[in-house]
Amino acid sequence: MSLSRLDKKQLTAFIPGTIIDVKVKVGQPVNQGEILVILDAMKMHNRILAPINSIVKEVNVKPNDRVQKGFVMIVLE
Repeated sequence: MSLSRLDKKQLTAFIPGTIIDVKVKVGQPVNQGEILVILDAMKMHNRILAPINSIVKEVNVKPNDRVQKGFVMIVLE
């Protein structure tokens, strides 16, 4: 299943959890595969990676935030 271009720009939580760390800021350029957020879910630290080379448009989380499945954590340009 391929993702649409819009889906690659909105990075959502794939599982409920707690934000451990946010590695990027608004306006920061990111490369594909770069760690953007670390999400703790089910006692595992999940690295949320940039799916494309882009620039961070929005950061909607901070450390210790609880997020639900589908919550938009990061938006890329």
